[in-house]
Amino acid sequence: MKLEKILDDLFAMTYHAGIKPGLERITTLCASIGDPHARLPVIHVAGTNGKGSTCSMIASILTHAGYRTGLYTSPHVRHFRERIRIDGVTISDEDIARLAVPLMATARDIGGTFFEVTTAMALQYFAERRVDVVVLETGLGGRLDATNIVQPLMSIITQIDMDHMEYLGTTLTAIAGEKAGIIKHATPVVVGHHGADVRPVFERKAERERAPIVFADDIVDVQCDRIFPDLQMSVAVTSIDDRRYMMTDLPGVHQTRNIATVLAALPTLQSIYHIEDTHVEQGLRRVRATAGLSARCELVQMQPPVVHDVSHNPGGIRALVDTLRNAGYPERSFQVVFGAMSDKDVDGMLDALLPIAHTVHLCSPHIPRSMPVHELTKRAIAIGHQSFTTSDSVGDAYRRALTTEAPTVACGSFHVIDEVRALSEQ
Repeated sequence: MKLEKILDDLFAMTYHAGIKPGLERITTLCASIGDPHARLPVIHVAGTNGKGSTCSMIASILTHAGYRTGLYTSPHVRHFRERIRIDGVTISDEDIARLAVPLMATARDIGGTFFEVTTAMALQYFAERRVDVVVLETGLGGRLDATNIVQPLMSIITQIDMDHMEYLGTTLTAIAGEKAGIIKHATPVVVGHHGADVRPVFERKAERERAPIVFADDIVDVQCDRIFPDLQMSVAVTSIDDRRYMMTDLPGVHQTRNIATVLAALPTLQSIYHIEDTHVEQGLRRVRATAGLSARCELVQMQPPVVHDVSHNPGGIRALVDTLRNAGYPERSFQVVFGAMSDKDVDGMLDALLPIAHTVHLCSPHIPRSMPVHELTKRAIAIGHQSFTTSDSVGDAYRRALTTEAPTVACGSFHVIDEVRALSEQ
């Protein structure tokens, strides 16, 4: 069977099986392939914001320390294989086909989901390749997420915010309770930036599990020192008895919180793996190249500047805009290629883009959930955008933006970046 057909069938499971929190089906799937998770040393990461970047930073550091490092993240930007990587190298198409077919057959019999099959596939692949460590990102929540089948070396919880409320609850404390579900008995846990109202949620769960807990805000402070036009960032790191400067290729004030979480996790990691200061410095400086993270405020061309970013909510767009302004780009200087899904806060995103947008090139990715261009246009006008174009496709909008000598940024949806990057493969 061709890979394209296999992936079509796999993605179709999203619509047939939907999202089903619970560990029963992933337990059955993993049992059918010999319980690969039982043979894997895992760092398990949950959270609302920043977990993908946090996972990639940790994986990059471990790779620079010489460890064969598996990394499982979602969603992908361009290709499914981006979800499963070892030392930044994606799983092959051949391995996807070999592993997916029997797992999909089992999943159909038990009502398994796309994410459950993908998770089992990743665990089996990492076990076969005998990696030294796996950095595993949750999909949705934590307590009932398919990845929570693992018994990790340590758990990490990044920032908590309101998201997926139909599954996780309608308050921050309820959502934090679901994320806290990855805390396991006697297993160290590190909690990143958080509000005072959710701290007791993590403390109570850690106490019940007798799990040592560390809050990053208590032990390390990371501040943005400078963001350069090439979108490298210098940060000032202050701990109890030390102050130093480090560089990273993941820019933005929001990334300082993720860096603090990673640095707070280091003492536990160093009790298991040999990680030197140089490994940390190299790992943070080269996250994209080492771990394979892409399209997070990524400068893909310097002259004129072209930036790709998968932000798809107002908070993400605000972080992108702040980063570009802090890098020295003038106000209202960008050609903005923008498309979004109808179920997202499009008005909030368009409003957040006002400070940097010279012209907004409105477009609609080729998937059913996309907001039509005529609706985007009405909303852009209502928000206050005075210069805009409309295009029948993301590709046309992107090509139009690039005809100017001004900087360009494409954002609003993973699907926008997917279609933008497809142009380079033609």
